[in-house]
Amino acid sequence: MITIKKYYTHYNSRDGNYYLNERYPNSQKEYREAQEENGIDNAADMAFRIPVFLSHPSSLNTIQSRFLRRLIREIENVLLFPRTLPDTEQYPEKTLTNVRRLVLSSYGLIAVNMQQVFANYTQTNTGENLPQPSWEGAPFLQIEPSMGYQRGLPLLLIKEKGVNSVGVWNPAVTPFQIIEWDSTKPLDEFFNRVEWREIFQNWIAQVRSGYYYQTEPQYRYGPRDM
Repeated sequence: MITIKKYYTHYNSRDGNYYLNERYPNSQKEYREAQEENGIDNAADMAFRIPVFLSHPSSLNTIQSRFLRRLIREIENVLLFPRTLPDTEQYPEKTLTNVRRLVLSSYGLIAVNMQQVFANYTQTNTGENLPQPSWEGAPFLQIEPSMGYQRGLPLLLIKEKGVNSVGVWNPAVTPFQIIEWDSTKPLDEFFNRVEWREIFQNWIAQVRSGYYYQTEPQYRYGPRDM
């Protein structure tokens, strides 16, 4: 006698892959029980994750997409939840209002300014001192970090090498160190750098400290350790 084991695939929303997970349910009752069990597992998997705003361009090439996926894994591995528009959530208001809502409901912001358009300048308003040709980043990579700074969120800024240093990405303006990512080198070269690990861990500590501070009760009726 040959016994055939049936399996059903489990979809992982984080990596977009299907996996052979458990025996295929033979009845509606087993199916409901399996769904409930997966729901609990998924909820537990997201437990204790503090929401942070991940600001990045929507137009990405293959290398930039790989970097972003690796960055998301790094964030999730330290039990933080990266939120971004419109990938993880979308509200019914206009874009700027959505950004404000996301900033107000997050406890940290990490922004990645990547190459979008290569600009070769031909004229200025004064007719002189033409800027050097350079890559420009996305416009919202100026707006979202600025709104996060106004809110007082811990900021972590990453800029792809070659992107022009204007606005909040000018080291002389921003009160934070900007980490540069060289897209021509392997990803591990960036994520294994001491500079990245130290700044990332410091940012994590600020996010967690801010989270615990913001979620303290407004009124106290006894010692702090009650």
